[in-house]
Amino acid sequence: METNIQTFRHSFGKVALMFLGVLFLGFFAFSTGQTDYFLISITAIGLVVGLFYATSSVKISNDEITTTRLLGSKSLRWSELGRTSTRGQALRLHNQDEDLILSIDSQLDGYVEILDIIFNRRPDLLDKSDDNAMSISGLVSIFTLGLGLFMIAIPVFLFFVIEEVDSIFSLFFFAVGMIVIVVWLLSPKSLALESKNLIVGYFFKEVSHSADDINSISLEKRNTKNGYIYFAQINLTSGRKIKLPTFKQGAPLTYQILKRWHKKAISS
Repeated sequence: METNIQTFRHSFGKVALMFLGVLFLGFFAFSTGQTDYFLISITAIGLVVGLFYATSSVKISNDEITTTRLLGSKSLRWSELGRTSTRGQALRLHNQDEDLILSIDSQLDGYVEILDIIFNRRPDLLDKSDDNAMSISGLVSIFTLGLGLFMIAIPVFLFFVIEEVDSIFSLFFFAVGMIVIVVWLLSPKSLALESKNLIVGYFFKEVSHSADDINSISLEKRNTKNGYIYFAQINLTSGRKIKLPTFKQGAPLTYQILKRWHKKAISS
């Protein structure tokens, strides 16, 4: 029987830009007529990173899933897959003996499709990670509020230490600190999944949404200088979108748990 294999890689444009940057650094390092060990080292590191991205891939067949890196590859049969976990944005696949772990790079093109394929083939994996209550980490909240208060405190501190403080400089730090705190206050802090309702907990209140009022659950991405950052999103039939922070389960599992809950809720 013919085996259908799907391959997911980093985008050609991203890899091409990385190698162009490496070539530019290499040309600049050797064209000065002097040995610049710093630039040569940066060029070498850039070359290794470029090769890592160029060789990274995920291959999915009817029988197994394979991740390939610069120095080798790992394969795991669907029947051997025991559980999943997350580390940062990446989904990790553990075998039943816990001696083999496949990490799915979240920067690959088609990452959301990879997640859907994995949990469509093994929906039982969510039975071990499903949770009727999700919340953000207390450490994340402390760090976020601490950062906001720190930014606000900078101009106050400088006011007492330095006689003349640039008002624009002070206003910038104060505004950034206030934005951080306000965004934290207005963003969801927890989710509770009931049979037909989704309860979103905020700092000041809780809001209940019927499954029928939810159009879909999606995993969105935001492009940053360090790559894609993913977050789960609730899309209401009214057109409103609720962007969810990173809960303890991680964005990939939060997305899959909510997606399965919504499918069950509207079909029951």
